[in-house]
Amino acid sequence: MGLRSLRISATPIHRPHRSCDSLSSTANSSTDSSDTDDRCDSSLGLEDDREFPVEILPYLFLGNAVNSEDSQALARHNIQYILNVTPDLPNVFEDQGNMKYMQIPITDHYSQDLAIHFPKAIDFIEEARSRQKGVLVHCLAGISRSVTITVAYLMRKCSLNLNDAFNLVRSRKSNIAPNFHFMKQLHDFERDLKLNISSQSIQLFKEKMRQEQISHGEKIEKQQKPKSCCKYCNLTTDCKCQQHIDFLSPLSHIGVSPDSGIEFDRWGSSTPAGE
Repeated sequence: MGLRSLRISATPIHRPHRSCDSLSSTANSSTDSSDTDDRCDSSLGLEDDREFPVEILPYLFLGNAVNSEDSQALARHNIQYILNVTPDLPNVFEDQGNMKYMQIPITDHYSQDLAIHFPKAIDFIEEARSRQKGVLVHCLAGISRSVTITVAYLMRKCSLNLNDAFNLVRSRKSNIAPNFHFMKQLHDFERDLKLNISSQSIQLFKEKMRQEQISHGEKIEKQQKPKSCCKYCNLTTDCKCQQHIDFLSPLSHIGVSPDSGIEFDRWGSSTPAGE
């Protein structure tokens, strides 16, 4: 399935943000060998763009250059790991000894291969979260490189396909727009992981979240299922049904790299016909 077949919702569901259950202190008795665990559970709503960094999952934060220098915000969120996805932004607190850094020297440009850094970036994020320490993933603007790394982490550790992982991030941070070539690298990563390209993965993700809420005595609001005139989860070709969410167009808007000032295609949602 090609990139054009991805479906990205342009109208995220607005929900109050609920606290996510952190790592249990007891061992999980499940025999499931999947990397998905309780730390992937999160009830997500559209973020307030004035508040950064944005918490994507417990202990996982997405931000920009300003956030990486904000000592108060870092302390407030117990962030002790910073993943700097730029070639030239400084690791401001590195010499203080209380912050662990990883720097990926990638510019926001179509010529860059970010995918080769996915494994070590994912391991870095996982190390922080397994220790229940906050980790900030940032680039210059917080819309392309850092988003790409965050989506790759969700795909690998939460077993979400590209479409679902992208929508999950955008439900927390609306102004994301990875360049088209980074999205192609994520599409290849999805293929390599052999993730389910249907929406079944996000359904399982949400069901696990509901079960966690029930186990903690939280009241679960019954969500109305959207009307559908076809079997969305079983589609193998593009569906242009108006009951469905917007289709993603790789040419839907042109972005300017904050590094080079060069214009190139960015990934964004198109407006459905008739609206």
